[in-house]
Formats: sequence, structure tokens, C-alpha cells
Amino acid sequence: MVILRFLQSFLDIALWRKGPQDLPASTALAILALIAYLSTGFMRMRLFTLDRPTALLFICVDALMLGAWLWLVLAFFGRRQRFVQTITATLGVGLLVLLLDVTIRSAQLALGWSDELSMTWLKARFLVVALVLGRVFMLALDRGLITGIALTVAIIYSTQAVVQLMLDLRG
Repeated sequence: MVILRFLQSFLDIALWRKGPQDLPASTALAILALIAYLSTGFMRMRLFTLDRPTALLFICVDALMLGAWLWLVLAFFGRRQRFVQTITATLGVGLLVLLLDVTIRSAQLALGWSDELSMTWLKARFLVVALVLGRVFMLALDRGLITGIALTVAIIYSTQAVVQLMLDLRG
């Protein structure tokens, strides 16, 4: 029951009915959201046929970059006290997006649909993530939506760059 309540809260945040400030500032909840995010992200990566080490690298770098960016930006704007609620909201909303990823990819594989579905979803996903996380960051920073979207885009592209760099160094 408690899990469903928090999933509903994450959905309300994704649908712009609530914000990170509506979540409890609970480290335990943040850790649970992190575990769910990491495990679902790993599953997603494996569905896209990444080998285990690459999938693990990507999802761990993703979570670390997300946390580091949030910590630094919240500190810069003098809102460090909002970190736990913001990271919880970010991971929770990210979890919902990952669950959509897994559902769409699983249906695609099971029904033999073309990769065009995945490519279309990835484009739409980028917009959804930019808007939803942009709003979360907007509320956490007390800044405009453009600032929140810019932070989201910076996190996405810097994470991809760091993963690519690590893969190049590894291989």
C-alpha cells in the first residue's frame, strides 16, 4: 500500500499536480527510489541488448551524475536543504519513465514490431523528461521552467558524454 501511495505521488508530480515539496524529506524513501530506479534502469538497458557491464556502467553513471548535478545546482542557488525531496522526486519520476521504457520495449520485442517504435518513443521520451524534470527542478530552485529544462538537458547530455568517455577508455 505504501509503495502504491508513493508511485501515485510520483505520477502526480509527473502530471504537474504536485511537486518535490509534497514529498517527505526522507532519506529512506530516497534510497528506496534509488534502488527501484537502478534496478529498473538496468532491466531497461538489458532489453536494449547491452551487455551487463555496459548496462551497469550506464545506469550507475546516470544516477551519480543526476545526484552530483542536483547537489551542485541546489547548493549554487542556496537550496541544498531541498536535495532529499528533489532527488526523491527526480528518481521517482525517472522510475515511471523507465517503467514505460520497459513496457514499450517488451511489447516491441514480444510482438515483433520494428525498431521505429523505439526510436519514436525515445524522441517523445526526451520531451517528456525535459518537461517533467524541468518542472521538478524549477520548483526546487524557485526559477523558471526554462532554467529547469536547461538543467535537465545538461544532465542528459553530460551523462551521455561521461558514459561514452568511460566506454572509450574501457575499450
